Amino acid sequence: MARTMIDLDDEMVAQAKEIYGTKTKAAAVRAAVEDAVKRRLRQQFIDAVKSGDLDFSEIVEETKVPNSPKDAKAA
Repeated sequence: MARTMIDLDDEMVAQAKEIYGTKTKAAAVRAAVEDAVKRRLRQQFIDAVKSGDLDFSEIVEETKVPNSPKDAKAA
């Protein structure tokens, strides 16, 4: 892990500490960075699904659970 010195807005850090339930500035910054990265990755995944870049149709068909007795008879 790299050690980095940066200037941070004290009020923003205080809010981050409250949001993430951390006691130290360092923990709040680590939590905020991790949260930001995870949010971006989730959004990229959602965008890929919406655009059709990811196709789950085969998985859906293979794992489909019948909703009604009629569906069960067809299988």
